[in-house]
Amino acid sequence: MVLAFALVAVLTGLPYLRAGLDPPPGRAFLGFFFFVDDSYHYLSYVQQAAEGAFLFRNKLLLEDHPPSLVNLEWWLVGKLSVALGGHPLVAYRLLGLAAAFFLIWGTDRWLRRCGLPDSHRLPALLLASLGGGFGGLLFLAGRPAFSCLDFATGLFPSLELLSNPHFVVGTALVLWTLWAFLEARTTKDYLLGVLLGSILGLVRPYDLILVVAIHGLGVLAAEPPATWIRRLLPLAGLAPVALYNYWVFYVNRSFAFFTTGAYPFPPREDFVVAFGPAAALALAALWSRPPGPEARAARVRLLVWIAMGVLVIAVKAVTFSLQFLVGFALPFFVFAAVGLSRFRPAVTVAATLALSTTLLVALRMVLTPHPRWEVPRERLGAAFALRAYCQPDEVVFAPQDIGLYAIGFTACKAFVSHPIMPGFADRVDEARAFYEASDAQARSALLDRERVAHLVLPGDPGPRPTAWLGEETPFRREAVVGRAPTAVSLYSRAVPSPPGRR
Repeated sequence: MVLAFALVAVLTGLPYLRAGLDPPPGRAFLGFFFFVDDSYHYLSYVQQAAEGAFLFRNKLLLEDHPPSLVNLEWWLVGKLSVALGGHPLVAYRLLGLAAAFFLIWGTDRWLRRCGLPDSHRLPALLLASLGGGFGGLLFLAGRPAFSCLDFATGLFPSLELLSNPHFVVGTALVLWTLWAFLEARTTKDYLLGVLLGSILGLVRPYDLILVVAIHGLGVLAAEPPATWIRRLLPLAGLAPVALYNYWVFYVNRSFAFFTTGAYPFPPREDFVVAFGPAAALALAALWSRPPGPEARAARVRLLVWIAMGVLVIAVKAVTFSLQFLVGFALPFFVFAAVGLSRFRPAVTVAATLALSTTLLVALRMVLTPHPRWEVPRERLGAAFALRAYCQPDEVVFAPQDIGLYAIGFTACKAFVSHPIMPGFADRVDEARAFYEASDAQARSALLDRERVAHLVLPGDPGPRPTAWLGEETPFRREAVVGRAPTAVSLYSRAVPSPPGRR
């Protein structure tokens, strides 16, 4: 298991070292290759945790509101960032490595419980950790990336491990929470399951729903009716965190828009293409009988996990249905590895090599400099410079990319940042008009209406941006980041913001 973790850590960690230590001249690495918008949204909570918060505000909502969100993952990353001297990107990568260890360890336990012999542990873990479909090859052949689901989403552990520590933490907690309830026999055991489930609910609430469904249906399908009450009643211990999440995301207006946003859902045929190879290999497990009732109980839960995923794809009951499918490929690979264990380990190794092409294509991509994740140094530098001036709940007006970086690295909110924020499309248009227009009075009125405290402008318009905002502007230059022609300037309001619509 340790060797499998070491191999995975090296494969998925090297691109981050290359990008962070050797970016192209004039460029800076964003710290993430994929899901950049979402990752900087996570960092907006990490920043609050680093400042001492345990209850978080939503920086995507510009209206004043009290803090109300608890997320233990982002709180931990914030505290780790402080311990590292204020380096949230490094802290997140370290958490990702720790989560990868627990994910692989948890996978190992499930593989062995399902009947995998010790002789096949390493190749089986590599199959589960590195396997995918053929989305990478399809992408190279010209298929759009968004339709290659094993290449562009977190459905497969391999892309989780490469791209998104938040997904890895969630999937690892799913495995260990299910394991705790599977193994539970005493009150102490059940309390451990409730504790892990509560932590999961305060990290990725979607996964808590998944765990309750998998364990509940698994008990009903695989265990004697006489044990049902004893085995299911402890799930009631998860009610407090479930009710809290319902209040935060359905009742509390500060976060409720997350559950009503328009999230794209892929065509169902794309799921067939993505999961076809893993599903075909998983059928091999049907030829092998479980070695005992414990293995049968474990396999039933993994089958329920697969059935739940198929149901989510078929029904798409909520707008954020795709979130329930993070890590969905894992049970397929567990079954595949167990089924292939009927043959020599070399067969599992061959299957791993055949199904790792998507990860290899992704590695090839992220090992090559690209403007999507290595941006002009001044753009990221502006957000870092703003850290010295931003105060909680102040608003910075900047282009959308700098606004996104600003919510991750500073105490400020941003006029426009993440696409899910309310009124995002209108705000993008207003920001574009601001930077392209020539009406200083209209620009000043916009900044006053939005109670903007900090402003990012291209170039160096001087100590007072009169050409942009007129002679009466209260904004004064704080810093110039970079040099012409790519320099940007930071301005702060020298007098209190006027009353605005917030």
